[in-house]
Amino acid sequence: ICHPGVGTDAYINRRSEASSMEAARRLGLDDTYIYMDEAEGWKLSRYIEDARTLDYHDEQQVTQALAMLRRLHESGEQTAYPFDAWGEIQGFEESLHRFNRADFEDMQQMRDGIARLRAHLEADGTPVRLCHCDSYAPNFLLDRADKMYLIDWEYAGMSDPGCDFGTFVACSDYSAEEAEHVLAIYLDHEPTSGERRHYLGYVAMTSYFWYLWALYQEKCSKHVGEYLYIWYKYSKQYGQLALQL
Repeated sequence: ICHPGVGTDAYINRRSEASSMEAARRLGLDDTYIYMDEAEGWKLSRYIEDARTLDYHDEQQVTQALAMLRRLHESGEQTAYPFDAWGEIQGFEESLHRFNRADFEDMQQMRDGIARLRAHLEADGTPVRLCHCDSYAPNFLLDRADKMYLIDWEYAGMSDPGCDFGTFVACSDYSAEEAEHVLAIYLDHEPTSGERRHYLGYVAMTSYFWYLWALYQEKCSKHVGEYLYIWYKYSKQYGQLALQL
């Protein structure tokens, strides 16, 4: 039995979560899901004995995980609920500004870079797909038979597939070269120059989103640990790389 975290009602749509989990079950991505109370956010799932989380440096596991994301994106499944990453970013920025948590030396420089990047990413005109939007290692579970499950659909909705690839890399310790390698695994072909720009740009965007999310969690006295620095670093590193491209 899972219960919603304190304060999550401020930014999680539980009806969207339930709709996405139904789609995930149909696609065979998460058959642990049993029931969810959309009003309260309580969830009932099957327990996975001796579950392990994805190893970012096990290529077989990474290939399996990225194939699951590609299956989701190519499935044609749709829900009535968008995941507006840019709107979420703006909401976190406004909340942090009210609590004086967004006033540090290079915050404006980061915001300006992400704004420039947004213009390029939106100009790509990528069709939205059903996305998980929280696709990092702890949400890919393996059972004793090495079957993989993609769990935790709180943020899921209709969005740019770059949100899923971006989050996958943003929560890793990959170098830029390793990120490009796993991009080829996700696409199942060598990326074109346009795909390379787009998906690496989304690594920067999702890193910025999760960085703001982490600052918000800190404001709520929930400590995020080393991810706070990782997302800060990747926001700048991949933002600069994508803009150069």
